[in-house]
Amino acid sequence: MVLLRPLIAIASMVGVVHSSSDYSYNVNISAIAQSTRDQWCQDQKSSCPLLCFQVQNATGQPTSNTCDDTTLSYSCVCSNGLSPNSSEYSQTIPYYLCTEANSECVAACSDSTCQYNCRADNPCGAQSPTRVNATSSTAATATQSQTTTTTLAPFTGVPEEGRAAQLSTDLAQVYGLTVVVGGFLAGFAALL
Repeated sequence: MVLLRPLIAIASMVGVVHSSSDYSYNVNISAIAQSTRDQWCQDQKSSCPLLCFQVQNATGQPTSNTCDDTTLSYSCVCSNGLSPNSSEYSQTIPYYLCTEANSECVAACSDSTCQYNCRADNPCGAQSPTRVNATSSTAATATQSQTTTTTLAPFTGVPEEGRAAQLSTDLAQVYGLTVVVGGFLAGFAALL
């Protein structure tokens, strides 16, 4: 047990990963299952065109969109030559490496305080995300000038998605209650 902690610490320092966005995490990449690394790279390559839409004057057609599933090195360069900050989004290599580093840290801990600190001291994803869906417009009148900022609500799904299943569940509850109450009444009637 005494030798286990130093071995885990050394193993977690073996792989230092650098990506195109200069974020590094101490992660033992060889310990991550190949199927998981494949999925992470697929997610990174799928996210790149969407991230490029967030970059000003760029299209959803990146000029470079690669990911090496062996080293987890990736490249996402948009049509305007800029690379988006992939660490601000989930489903990207920096996010996955951050969560993996936190998981390895938690596994090396012996108490809950240490485990909490692993995640609290190294939060993954955007802490102050860039608001790309905020728009500004100016409306002028003869008496005053006004600037309006509109922030769109996040998309939470189709409004009526799953409504048919909910109605059938509600209907089943009504019929079920009717059967139970009818059973009680029939039982009391039989006793009288």
